[in-house]
Amino acid sequence: MTPRIELRSDLNAEHDDGQNWALVENANAARVHVGAVLVAGSPRFWSVVRITAVDADGQVRFVQLDESDPAARDLLSIVA
Repeated sequence: MTPRIELRSDLNAEHDDGQNWALVENANAARVHVGAVLVAGSPRFWSVVRITAVDADGQVRFVQLDESDPAARDLLSIVA
């Protein structure tokens, strides 16, 4: 089962600092804030991520969480 994608993104896109990035316009902006744990990607390729930065220009940076991360497990237990 594919969980609801909360931040549409290309999980291969990386910022200069090595983190993934997307645009806040590809999500419910109210849910996107530093520290938020969301499902990002596309219905075919997705990952649980933690938001690390939201820039003034609307760029969102995030890191993918390993399935052993407690925050990832908690989110997956709710959406699965």
